[in-house]
Amino acid sequence: MADPTDKVRRGVRERDGERCVACGTMWAITFQHRRAVGMGGSKERPGYADGLAACADCNARFEGNMQTLALLNGWKVRRWVQDPSRVPYFHVATGRWYALAADGPWRREISRAEAVRMMNDVYAPDPRGPEAVAA
Repeated sequence: MADPTDKVRRGVRERDGERCVACGTMWAITFQHRRAVGMGGSKERPGYADGLAACADCNARFEGNMQTLALLNGWKVRRWVQDPSRVPYFHVATGRWYALAADGPWRREISRAEAVRMMNDVYAPDPRGPEAVAA
């Protein structure tokens, strides 16, 4: 994945209150790619829902010893997720869950129950197949 534009990078930082989503610090804030970008990735520039504000330390740890926690809290999303705005995220500094807009640096607060439902919609599709969901 290519680098985000300066506008997207700035919008993500402002949306997240200039704080790391994982630890709440205001120091060394970086653009955290929610989808993996390694090995060259895509030429597509990340949008607002593709990124979060994270300190350099947490950003590095999301791929290491914090990977499971990062996935559970929406700080990272699985590579195959086409629309990262469908995956909510938890913001430690506010203690709240948020749903992200795909088209701008906006978020809306959601309940934990809604966050769980959204995560299940993305990660736990109905085992009976798409026909069961449509019925």
